[in-house]
Amino acid sequence: MVSRDTFLLTLALVSAFLVVSMDAQSWDVAVAIRNRIDFFSKNGTQTFNLTVDKDAELRGLAFDYVTQTVYMSDSKNSDIFMYSHKLDEKSSVSPSVLKPEEGSKSTAVGIVFDPSERTLYWTDQSLNALMKMKIPSEENPKPTPIRLHNFTDHKPHGIALDICNKHIYWANSYSSKHSIERSNLDGSDRKVIVDTELFRAYGLAVDHEGGKLYWTDDSEGYKYKIERSDLNGNEREKLWEGTSQQPVYIAVDKDTVYWTDWGSNAVWKIGKNPTTEEEPVKFVKYKILRPRNPFIESIITRENTENIDCEAILRRQNKPVKNIVLPASPDEFHNHVTNDTAETTQIDKNCRNNSYYDESTSSCRCNEGFIGVNCETLSPCNNYCIHGNCTLDNKGLPQCRCTSSYVGKRCERYICDGYCLNDGFCSVSNAMPSCKCEHSRGPRCEYTTELDELCSQYCMRPENTLTGINITLCRCGEWNGTFSEFSFSAEQPMSSTIIVWTLVAVIGTLTIVVGVLSYHVHKLRRRPRIRKRFVGGKRGNTQLTSRPQGPTDSYEISIENCCNMNICETPCFEPKLRTTPTKSKSTKKDEKNSLLDSMEGADSC
Repeated sequence: MVSRDTFLLTLALVSAFLVVSMDAQSWDVAVAIRNRIDFFSKNGTQTFNLTVDKDAELRGLAFDYVTQTVYMSDSKNSDIFMYSHKLDEKSSVSPSVLKPEEGSKSTAVGIVFDPSERTLYWTDQSLNALMKMKIPSEENPKPTPIRLHNFTDHKPHGIALDICNKHIYWANSYSSKHSIERSNLDGSDRKVIVDTELFRAYGLAVDHEGGKLYWTDDSEGYKYKIERSDLNGNEREKLWEGTSQQPVYIAVDKDTVYWTDWGSNAVWKIGKNPTTEEEPVKFVKYKILRPRNPFIESIITRENTENIDCEAILRRQNKPVKNIVLPASPDEFHNHVTNDTAETTQIDKNCRNNSYYDESTSSCRCNEGFIGVNCETLSPCNNYCIHGNCTLDNKGLPQCRCTSSYVGKRCERYICDGYCLNDGFCSVSNAMPSCKCEHSRGPRCEYTTELDELCSQYCMRPENTLTGINITLCRCGEWNGTFSEFSFSAEQPMSSTIIVWTLVAVIGTLTIVVGVLSYHVHKLRRRPRIRKRFVGGKRGNTQLTSRPQGPTDSYEISIENCCNMNICETPCFEPKLRTTPTKSKSTKKDEKNSLLDSMEGADSC
């Protein structure tokens, strides 16, 4: 007979096993924290955690959805630097995946897993290389790591895998030569895809469904950026730019971007297409256990690692479908291993994603957004059409049939958006927009002559009140050019007045100058003149007191303004303004000029 204690212990173990099995299927985000991994749902609720080793320092994380195995790298353990653990197992002890070579040390800071090739890839900062290795199997229990790339001027950190296009990406966080590079999975066709406006790129993530590459950049100073581009490094855009964070690892799912922050020891998230008002929010916050030594590391999402339909993704990208065989579920993977057959379309009653098995049709009835035999694959139509119905064309690409009020490739734009101008009211009738205008006219309310005149008057002089019009319709900021013209016109009278008074002042000044000059000219004209006449004859005698009356052969000499000459009709006096001759050696010509200058006075003879 089984004792009560034994029964309770057995029941507890069974319950624990069921809880672990259930939790293993109910997580969305996993975060590496010191020596454990925390698993969360999308709403931030922690579902369970996995403890590795008390001395471990976990860095990179990768997940194999086929076998439900999580891989983790350890930067502290010198004997074992990579572990694996199946989430449906109760044991917390993780078996070794890889040991470093004898006498060498490896530090895998970022790891990814390729389910089609059953291969791990990682960036190794100790070896300064990008490495890869097959997962141990019965045929090859001790696979040998292979150096895919050796770096000389790199400090590799983040790593991401494009499963469908078979590309591997890595981030070089060396501050003097920052870049994001890419190559094929065999190491060929290596190229730099981003090398500008980067300071220290740490984390990388590939969004398979969206066809985008995301990365974190710890900018110089206290700023940081979350950026993305297409898988070729083109169409680059800044998703978010903030301050006071040090983002390290990044992950994406269907509609959210997550990253770990060493600065605040927290996980942040933001929408993949945020609005202008949207800001990052804390997904989970940890206490600071060791100051100045961050402990929160890698982050992965489950949604971006499982059920990747590469055929549909490549068709949407208009690319040729490569020879990619991805098991759609763990059951199909085990079916491959045990039966060694390529038949993966066998219908069973294990319908996934909340679908149900229809006995009448012997098939799974999938919920909206899922397709496949067992409803295991996310449909390309899932959330594709925003306002309309989605169907797949003959190439498997989604196409939308929009409702009457929406247009666009994804029925994303309301037909009235931007149609009516000048604040006209738009309505839809028979799938056609029409406008009702208030202060304008025209089919789209595009003619606003009367409104322009009224608003121009208001914008020039806001103290004026307008009747019959809502002044909120007058966007004065848009009237800069027109307003300046009207302002010039309004100031014209003041400018004319200034010009008139300036001209009056100039004319008055000129009048005064002319008057002064006229006075002095008139005064000079009235100056008295003294004329001296001398009459002489050929015989050499000259009358001194009167005009000669003698013979006709006489002559007459007239001298004006003369004084101190030998003959003069009246006595001559020294003028007051006469300058005294200097005793210097001056010429007679200078002396004569001095005498003439002294004759200008009234007292001269």
